[in-house]
Amino acid sequence: MTRSHRLLDACAATMGRALDMRFAREVGQGTIGDQEYADYLEIEASFVATAARLHGLAVWDAPNWTAMERNARAVHALTTEQADYFRAARAAWPVQARAEAVQRAGILSEFALAAAREGGYPAVMTVLFAAESLYLTWCTRAHKEGGVPSGPVADWVALHADEAFRKGVDALAQEVDALPADVPDELLVRWFGGMLEAEIAFHDAVYT
Repeated sequence: MTRSHRLLDACAATMGRALDMRFAREVGQGTIGDQEYADYLEIEASFVATAARLHGLAVWDAPNWTAMERNARAVHALTTEQADYFRAARAAWPVQARAEAVQRAGILSEFALAAAREGGYPAVMTVLFAAESLYLTWCTRAHKEGGVPSGPVADWVALHADEAFRKGVDALAQEVDALPADVPDELLVRWFGGMLEAEIAFHDAVYT
């Protein structure tokens, strides 16, 4: 079994709770409120900026050319395709985000950046693998079930269920698989599981 699969197995219970978070359920069922999604657009745009910085750090610390290319492609996607989505979605959405939205949801960026400071490249790959595995799974499920509201919400879900995003998650898995053996599995589990816990709190923040 690969290291990335062992990590998914070790954190399966936490992943299960994350996949069942209220935000994912309401998006999939088409019941997400206008204010909640407005807040989500604001907080997710903020985290996308954090993710771009993390992938940029990973370009600098990449152990080989393949890893450098993978992380550079991720930076490009985050700063083009996803940035374009937020500009269009926020312009089209009927209500504005609440002023304190980003502050209420700061836990996700705080956890990811703290892990990066602690563990460098291995931590960056692990927390991003956690976040993107979660999004690939719940968005693929929501996309297939067909209850997602049309427009910006459906566009966002589709973006995280397409082949390009799946390839990005596969690339992160391969980077986790290639991490040095002297980085213990227990540390990866702490980063991965902690990121999923932060994701739950982050998404729950749109309801407070």
